[in-house]
Amino acid sequence: MLETTLSMPPGRCLPGLHGAQRVGMPQLALNGLSETWLLADCGDRHWQLLAAASGASIAQLRDGRQRRVYPAFRALRLRHGALDGVREDDVLQIDSTLGRVSRTQFCSKHVISTAGGGLCAVVEMLSVFVARERAGVNTSAVRSPVPGFEHVPQMEEGLGLAAVARKTRGHDADARFGRIGHSYAPVHVQPCPSIHFNGAGFLYFARFPELADQAEWAWFGPRASSSLTTERQLIYHGNANVGTPLVVHLAGFDPDNPLHHHCQIVRGDDKQVIADITTRKRPRHDAQSFLDTLFEPQA
Repeated sequence: MLETTLSMPPGRCLPGLHGAQRVGMPQLALNGLSETWLLADCGDRHWQLLAAASGASIAQLRDGRQRRVYPAFRALRLRHGALDGVREDDVLQIDSTLGRVSRTQFCSKHVISTAGGGLCAVVEMLSVFVARERAGVNTSAVRSPVPGFEHVPQMEEGLGLAAVARKTRGHDADARFGRIGHSYAPVHVQPCPSIHFNGAGFLYFARFPELADQAEWAWFGPRASSSLTTERQLIYHGNANVGTPLVVHLAGFDPDNPLHHHCQIVRGDDKQVIADITTRKRPRHDAQSFLDTLFEPQA
């Protein structure tokens, strides 16, 4: 990161974080800017803004029972993705703002653009404070309010994203939440403790799209390798413990464009849905020549 400015304006203005980032290999993937890196970076900015708003580091936050609390993501949305427009040595401008949704929920908005002003993506993230009821058991995490954030003003985008999350859980939540929808092709995955879990011991929020992409590769093969995300929406319903197998179900897709699809990530032990992921992708502009090079027969 080349430069970062944190602003905590007085009154009812939204807290902000503004920074420039030079793009190198850690920020890049096969088809441009890495979506995993981008989500992880925006997540870190979200946590930095929460820490600044509270006046304490995230590691110091405690609830009324003095339990360690974590800002776990409940939903995120990536829009206007143009990740293939980013190249090595480009400089990104990332402008982040934080707003409150409720006593336990906060939303951040991140606008990512190139130094020349071209929009790369807009990422919106909704978090909720949670604490574990049982140490080391991720499935025991429950909401827990944390004092000291009452001064943070509401954010309109946060209210909208919270409404989407509620709708996904559904007015018929008793009938569908936690149940597997129609599945065309379940893909079994085993999260790796050293890759997919974060320092707090949770299955890391930014790895969920990776699991969906891993299944997408199994479903659609080379077609998926030359595509990039333009829109992604994740609604998180839960987490998983280390060692728990997962299954990715293809719940629906557009027959005219299979890379527009909806999948569900399900715990293999109790069959509970822990995420709904809606994805929209498009081929990179040089997709056919890229595929010809990538899958060129070996002599």
